[in-house]
Amino acid sequence: MQKVKSLLPPVKAAQHLAILIDEPLSNCQKLLAGFRTENATVLTKLLRSPLGRDVLFALMGDESPEWFSKYRKQLDVNAARRQLEENRRAIEALQAEAAE
Repeated sequence: MQKVKSLLPPVKAAQHLAILIDEPLSNCQKLLAGFRTENATVLTKLLRSPLGRDVLFALMGDESPEWFSKYRKQLDVNAARRQLEENRRAIEALQAEAAE
């Protein structure tokens, strides 16, 4: 849970976590302090939250089963395609300016 804590704002991390996963504040305080271990419900809520991708990477750590390696590569492919599309738009905008 310490890796997850590092993903949260440093100020009022427990409050942010409570809002993020819709859990009681006291549970979140205990989770972040290490007095309570996360259960499947908490992990599911974390993975489904806006921080889900970062939580997954934190949970996986240095482990790289085949499916996770493929997932990472697909994320890289998706990012490269987005960048390619942005570059294409920028080139078209520059060409339009040059034609004026």
